This record gives sequence, structure tokens and C-alpha cells, in this order.
Amino acid sequence: MRRSARRLFRVLLLPCFALALVASMWITLFHHLRAEREAAHHDAVLGSQALARVLSEHVSHILRQSDHATQLFKLKFEETDGALRLAEFSQRNGLLDSVLPAKLNLPMAVVGRDGAILDSANGFHAPAASPAWFEALASGAGDAPRFSTPVVEPRSGKWMIQVARRLNDGAGRFAGAIVIMIDPLYFVDDYDRVNVDDEAALFLWAHEARLSIGRVGERLFTGERLGFRARSKGSDELVPSAPPDRIARIYSYSDMDRYALVAVVGVTERAAMEKFERHRLRYLSMALGATLAIALVTALLMHQAARLRASMRAARDAQATSRAAAEGSLDGVMFLKARRDAHGAVIDFTVTDINDKGAALFGHTRAAITGQGIAPLLPGGVEPPFLARYAQVLRESRPLEEEVELRAPGERALWIRHQIVPLPDGVAVSWRDISARKLAELEISGNRGFLQSLIEHLPLLIYVKSVRAASFGTMVVWNKAAEAATGYAADDVIGKTDCTAFAPDFALCSLDEDRAMLANPAAVDLPEKPLRRPDGELRYLHTVSVPLFDNGGAIEYILCIAEDVTRRHEQDQNLRNSEAQLTAITNASPLGLIRADLRGHCTYVNRMFETITGLTREQALGSGWKEALLPEERDSLDTIFQHQRRTTEPFKKVVRCLHPDGSLVWGSLKVAAVRIGDRIEGFVGTIDDITTLREAEMALRESEARLRTIADTLPAMVAYIDAAQVYRFHNLAYDREFSRGGAQVPGMTVRQTVGEQRYATLEPYILRALGGETLVFEEHDGVEGSERALEVTYIPQLGEDGATVVGFHVMRQDITSQKREKKRLLKLAQVDALTGLANRAGFLLKLSVAMRESADEDQLMALMYMDIDHFKPVNDTHGHHVGDALLKAFSARLTQTLRASDTVARLGGDEFTIIMEKLARPEDAQAIAAKIVSAMQAPFELGMVTVSVSASIGLAYFSGGTPDPDALLQQADMQLYQAKQAGRNTWRAAA
Repeated sequence: MRRSARRLFRVLLLPCFALALVASMWITLFHHLRAEREAAHHDAVLGSQALARVLSEHVSHILRQSDHATQLFKLKFEETDGALRLAEFSQRNGLLDSVLPAKLNLPMAVVGRDGAILDSANGFHAPAASPAWFEALASGAGDAPRFSTPVVEPRSGKWMIQVARRLNDGAGRFAGAIVIMIDPLYFVDDYDRVNVDDEAALFLWAHEARLSIGRVGERLFTGERLGFRARSKGSDELVPSAPPDRIARIYSYSDMDRYALVAVVGVTERAAMEKFERHRLRYLSMALGATLAIALVTALLMHQAARLRASMRAARDAQATSRAAAEGSLDGVMFLKARRDAHGAVIDFTVTDINDKGAALFGHTRAAITGQGIAPLLPGGVEPPFLARYAQVLRESRPLEEEVELRAPGERALWIRHQIVPLPDGVAVSWRDISARKLAELEISGNRGFLQSLIEHLPLLIYVKSVRAASFGTMVVWNKAAEAATGYAADDVIGKTDCTAFAPDFALCSLDEDRAMLANPAAVDLPEKPLRRPDGELRYLHTVSVPLFDNGGAIEYILCIAEDVTRRHEQDQNLRNSEAQLTAITNASPLGLIRADLRGHCTYVNRMFETITGLTREQALGSGWKEALLPEERDSLDTIFQHQRRTTEPFKKVVRCLHPDGSLVWGSLKVAAVRIGDRIEGFVGTIDDITTLREAEMALRESEARLRTIADTLPAMVAYIDAAQVYRFHNLAYDREFSRGGAQVPGMTVRQTVGEQRYATLEPYILRALGGETLVFEEHDGVEGSERALEVTYIPQLGEDGATVVGFHVMRQDITSQKREKKRLLKLAQVDALTGLANRAGFLLKLSVAMRESADEDQLMALMYMDIDHFKPVNDTHGHHVGDALLKAFSARLTQTLRASDTVARLGGDEFTIIMEKLARPEDAQAIAAKIVSAMQAPFELGMVTVSVSASIGLAYFSGGTPDPDALLQQADMQLYQAKQAGRNTWRAAA
């Protein structure tokens, strides 16, 4: 029972441990997933709250802009004494578009002091009764707007957000109100401003009025049915009182206390928890994989434990079998166990078992050796010692098999076959006496080595093949000379038949020659044979075959001795080829060739000479070749031969030949002496037909003359520059540009002609043109004290291969007058025709440049926006001609008041702007503004009329950041509005 309990414990221990490990892993995983889910839900609440803040900022921005729209209407309404109409105010690109998006088309109305609608736009409908906000505006004197939410629009029944502001007359009394109605659907109808998916929910909730409006996907919600409450005390998450659909969402909010609204955004729980779900699936998959891995490892370990127990039983059986085999072996066999010192090093081996054969070899009984150290029993004089060999096999765990010579003084040599096999902490050793076999092998090996060395070092090819019936054609000898000549290694030839070792057409493999040797056994001198090596090289061999007989007189082998005669064969072939090639070369030469002896008599002419002169080879031999030349050319031939006897330089001359067909042939004649040492053996001459070349040269000269005539008549400067930036051609206009003779410029580089300063400007364009790019650019030249503008064109010139740029063509045209006219027209487009100041286009261009320079240089600048107070009464009273005269006089006085560096512009009507750059401090601009206000208080004498006006100024600053001209102009306009609100004839500056 105790044994069964131990066996059951060994079997169940590993599965129980694996089960406990898996259980703890799953418990930890579920705890981690719960914590991560809570964190993901909290992040989703924060995300929806951030989106709600974006929505609330968008709503607040539109409501603020609506407030600015009412403020702007109030300003213009009171300036015009109530004459401003909503159609004019809300027209396209008008005043309303400067503060509100044009696409809104908000319903708006002007309500009189009695509550009646005086003017309306965009479908505004009057309320059923006088509302409370109207009473509040009528009774109050403040300028603050009134926001009413919600307000139900009478006609459609929609919930609208209303913005209203008090309007005053010239005496400051209540004159009515401007009212703008905003549909809240505008804020939630577009998902583009809030980065949410298509299933998210956007709501505006007026919790005090218990009204809400929102969008969920493509559906809109409006009414009192939907409300929200906090999920828990202090929580930022909201829970809807009645969910809009079946999709689970996570809601959060952002308060807009000023407008009594709450922005609510709900993100889908599926999207918010998507990352957590991916993590959950990944963790579950990993845990499942780990569980399966643990189960698999447990099963494998249990299987390995079962196999280990079976192996241990098999080892005990194998030990018994090994002992029986050792006792029956003819070799000496012993088993050794290592003895170690305190440091673990092997110092000896103990004999744990040995068979009787092994004990007899040591001269002891088995009982006497077993249990003893092996070191005293081992023979000495062996390097390395046997004990060291046993330790090495044990250390490297690699068997060793060797034949060892044991030689004692005065005794014959003893050879043993020694085997060592590693065991756990020991070795197994077997040995056998092989002295008789080893001595016989050494004697045979010595005789064979002498013969083999002799054969290997002979410079001739030596090979032996068997002609025995059992091994016919088998190669038995193949020396190094045979390897070098044929390309076949001895290892690939010896032991194989010649038919299998060599290619079928191999020259040394001839079955017919072998049979002839068997039929007539005698030495045979074979003719030269071509032999193709495996690498394709061709060799030639001269072979002698000799029969070798056995003791019975029958042919046993064939000895073949071959000489490599490839070099001699190649020399003979090369000599024949050289003679044929020389003949072919002379006949294929494009030059006429002639050989002459010392007397000048012709001994050889080629076919081209016959073609050029019209003489046959037979006609040209001797002195007949001279008949090809004109009579006046023949007299100089003796001079040619005399010249070659005095110098080694070839003689060259252009001669004329008269062809038998009557045509004149121009030829280039060259003659050189054939010298062997200091002795002249004859002469060699060539004649080249240059008739076509001379005709082409004449045609080329005529073509170049025509091209230069055309180029010189062009009004543009034309030139050609090669890849080395050297002028190769230029026309007369270029010659006048350089102010030097035409013969001096070609051959000069661009750098030499234009100088270092201009070359530094032109070099990038030149390199791009040489890179293959066609360029058109402007070049400015200040020669003779005036600025010139030139339009320059670079056109690359490709070479014969169609890819390499070999140079480029240049065309330069003077466009100075066109540039001046363009500048004049551009300046006229930016000047106000009445005052001569910059107009709106010129002002906007100058403002953009000034703001960019201010940002780059980190300097302060200011923008003044001003208009003339009470300008309209002047126009209405005295007429437009007086108004125009006032604008001119006002502009002149304004210009005199400012610095020379300031820019003044008239935007239109009585509106002016001033750009002041590079200010040291803001007070400098304020001082100038005060100076302008003071200067404009003096009366203006306009012919027969004296006019008194004043100026109101709005001042804004810019000193860095991103330049935004529209924002700076709007800021100055708001300050102008503040100055007018302060009673006009003053200035106001932004912070």
C-alpha cells in the first residue's frame, strides 16, 4: 500500500501544481480586466466632456458674434439717425458678413419704441404679445444685450435663441431694439465641428426651461421629453431620463452659464470601449494560450517521466547484456570510472569491470584488476599518454578510435587497435593486437609510394587502364600531369571505367584502340588527337600505348604515355592565321595600301588602292602605280623617298589622281620607311580618298556663312556655349554687347567675359541648362548707369547619343520698356484717383508686407483706422464737389501731420488708414493719434466754403506671432467704434 501511495503521489504532483498555476493566472486576469474597464470608462467620460466643451465653445462663439452683430447695427443705426435698414446691413459682403457667417441667414428685425416691427429680414415673425425682454430694454439705459432662451417662434413653433439690444435716438432716448433669432439646430446639425462618429449624440439642454434639442445620427430631437441627471454625486457623467434610441452611450456636459444652456455630448459605449474590448480579447486569448501551453507542457513532462522510468529499466537490462557481450568478445574490454581531486580534475580511473581477455593482456586476473587504479597498469612511452586520452574523451564526450604503436627498448614493435567510448563519469575501452597486419601494410605502402612518386613527378601524362574481363576499361593510375592537361582530377577518374569517367567524345577514351591492342599486343605510336577539357579548353596530345602482361603472359593493363603538344600546334596555327589576317586586313582597310622597294617600285597594292586609283594590281606593280597621279604630282615622288632616307617621320601630302573614268580624285598620301635597325628595307604608303571630305568642307563653309548672316540680322543676342562654358559662337548683337571684336570672344569662358560678380548670379542657371533643363529667366544689368531688364533663354544641346548635354544655346532680349510699363500700370491700380493716396488694394498689400517684416524683425507696428466725423452733412449741405474738396484737403493735412515713413490709404468714402512701422513704444503711436485729432479740429477753407469737421481714430498694435491683416484691421475698427461711442473727435487704442 505504501508503494502504491508513493507511486500515486508521483503521478498526481505535477497535474495538481499545473492546476493551481492556471487558477491563479485566471483570477489575476479577471481582476486586471475589471480595473482596466473602469479606467476605460473614466477616460470615455473625460473624452465626451472635452467634446462637450468644444460644442459649448462653438455655441458661445456664435452667440458672441451675434452680440457683436447687434452692437455693430446699433452703432451704424445711431450714426445714420435711424436710416440704416436690415437689407443694407445684411447684404452680401456687407457689415453683417464681417462678424457672422453669411450662410446662417438668421431671422432679424428692428422693433420700434412702441413694440411694432419696423423692419425685418430672413422670415422674422413678431411675437404674439409684448415680451418681458422688450420691457426690460425700454426701461433700462444700459448697452448690455438680452439673451432669451428658450423662445418659441410663433409661425413654426420652433425653439429659438433670441439676442436683443437697445437702440437709442440722437438724444440718447429709447428708439427700439434690434432682435436676432438663432435656431439651435445650427449648433447640433453639423458633426464636422465636433470630432465624433456617426452614432454619437449632441444636445443643447436648457435645464431651467426643461427643453432640449439634439442630434443622434441622422435624427433630430426637440422638446421636453429628454432630460439628464448626474450618474452619481460629484460625477461628470450624465444619464438621460429617456434614452433617444437603443444604443448605449456615455454622456458628459459643459455649462454655458451666461446663456443658461448646457452642451451635452454622448459617445457610443461601443466606440469608447473598443480599445478595452481589444485588450480584453487579447488578454483572454493569451490566457487561453498559456492554459493550453501549461496543459501541453504538463502532458509532455508526464510522458517524459514515463519514458524516463522505462529508460531506467532498459538501462539495467542493457548493462546485463553488455557484460555478456564483453565476455564473449575477442577484444580486451574494460570499464573505467574517473577519480578526481578536490578541484574536480581527473587524476586516475578505477577499473569497475574488465573481461578475461583484457585482464590477460595486462598479465593479471580479472579479480586482481577490478577496483584498482588503471595508471600503474598502462604502458609508457606513448604521446599523449593513455590516461590523458581517457580524460580527453571524458571531457569532450566524443569517442576515439586509433591505431597505436607500442615500442619497448630491445623488443619488436607492437601495434594495437584502440577504442575509447565516453560513459557517465567514465569511459569504456577496448583493444586488439594488429601487429602482423600493420607490418605488412607498411611494407606494401613503402614500395607503392616510391612508384607513385616517380609517376607523379614525370612531366608526361601517364595513365593505366585495366583490360581484365571483370574490370575492362577501369582506370588504375592517373598522375598529376594528366590532371593538369585534361582537367579531370585523379579522385574522379581512378576506380571508374573510361566510359563513365570521361565525356563520350573524350580523345583518350577509344574502345577500338583497346581492342586493337588486345588483338595485337605491341607498343603503338598514336597520331596527335584534339582533347576537349571540361572547362571547354582544347588541348592536343601525342600518345604512345604499351601493353602490360600478367604472370601468364596475358595482357592485364594498358600503359599510356602522352605528351601535350598544344603549344606547338597553336604556334603553327597562329602563323597561318596571321598571314590570312594580314591579307584580310589590308583588303578590308578603308585606305589604299602600297609597298615599294628601295627604288620605289611597287611590290603590293590592296583592293582599296585599286578602287581609288582605278588601276588593277598588275597595272600598279613596278613603276605603273605612278600613272595614277597627275603629271605635276609625279615629279614630287623622288622628293618623298629622299625625305624618308633622312628622317623617321612619315611624309604627308595631298595629291590629285586622275581616275580612268575621267573624274578627279583628291587623296591624302602618307609614306613611311620600313626600318630594320638602322637599315631601310623598303617603303610603305597609304592613300585616303578625301574627295567627299573636301566637298563637305566647302559646303560647311557656305552653310556657316548663311547661318551667321541670319543670326547677325536678329534683334536678339544669340550665342552657343559648350559644356566647358566656353563661347563657340555669337552673333553681331552679342559682339556689340561685349564691345570687342568678334574674333576675341569665341574661345573665352563665361566667367572671363562677364566677370566674377555677374558669373556668380548666372552660374546656377548655367549648371541647370548643362543638366538638360530649358530655362527662361530675367537678368538685370546696370551698365551705363541705367537699369536694364533682359529675358534670357537657355536651350540645352544634346549630343549624338541623344542623352548627353554638349552645350546650350543662349537668347537674350531687352524687355526694359515692357517692365517699366507693367510697373506703371500696377502703381496706378493701387492709387486712389481723388486723393493720390494708396487705395484699398495698395493698403492691403502694404499691410501684409509690413506685418510680415514686423514678425521677422520682432519690431512693434501700429494700424490707425479713422473716418471724418459729420462728413455726410457736408455732402448733403454743400454737394459732392465740396465733399471731394474736403477729402483732398483732409488727406493733405493728414499727410503733413505724419512721419515720412508712415503709409496713408483711403479705403473709400471718408475712411482712412495709417500704417506706422518700427515704433519704439506704443506711446509714440498714441502721440501721433492725438496730434492728428488736434490738427483736424482747425476749419478747412474750401474755396467759398469753410467747413469744420473732426476725426475719430481706432488704434491697434502688432509685434509678433502669425500675421493676420483681417484680424488687425477688425481690431482697429472696434477701437474706432469705441472712439465714436465716446463722443467722436477722439481716439481709442487697443491694449
